[in-house]
Amino acid sequence: MKKFTAIMVAFLFLAVSCKKTVESEQKAWEVNLRIANQLAYEYPNFDAAIKEQIKTAEGVWAETAALSDEKAKIQKMADANAQLRAPFIRSLDEIKSLRQTIRTKSTDLRGMKLEYNELMGANQAISNGERAIFDAEIKIKSPVNSKSDADALTTLVVSDLKLAESNIERIISTVKNREAEQKKVAQKTEEVKKAAEEKKTVEAQPIKCGYCGTLNPAGSTTCKSCGAALGK
Repeated sequence: MKKFTAIMVAFLFLAVSCKKTVESEQKAWEVNLRIANQLAYEYPNFDAAIKEQIKTAEGVWAETAALSDEKAKIQKMADANAQLRAPFIRSLDEIKSLRQTIRTKSTDLRGMKLEYNELMGANQAISNGERAIFDAEIKIKSPVNSKSDADALTTLVVSDLKLAESNIERIISTVKNREAEQKKVAQKTEEVKKAAEEKKTVEAQPIKCGYCGTLNPAGSTTCKSCGAALGK
């Protein structure tokens, strides 16, 4: 019962912390507007589409001023934010992070200790990643005449980059799994070796006779002094 109560409290806390408010939507608007304007600057061929989207969002945002009902106001503010985070704008933002992620993971992969049978796959994945970034930079400069063009183009680029990232991550995971398995085998081998050495050390110890107390050489079966059987 206590466990159930704790789960419910955590759930309620999460629900409250994620609840939209006028303040949270205002902050989101400021962040989203800044991102949209930055993307318009970074991708000039998307400037018109982004500016048009900003204009649409600002029109929705302006409607919030006439709303007195807080719930309705928050919903309208959320709608405006959704306009600022149109699919192609989200994709443009994601393209930036994907390119950096591919470069970072490629560097990580290059720094790993690869076995001969892993080299070809790793080099191919890194090469594909570089090609995906290059192609993305070319495609992203293509003319954009409408929102639908922007959505289609950015969706394609994101898809290609994600595939390249996935291929690199797959190789990294394979190498890590192999290294983990080798580590397990090495640990097991070390444990067996240690156990064998401990057994050898024990077996090399002199055997004390239980009757007369004489110390006999390791491996003896009878006491050299009294003749009694040892180890019984």
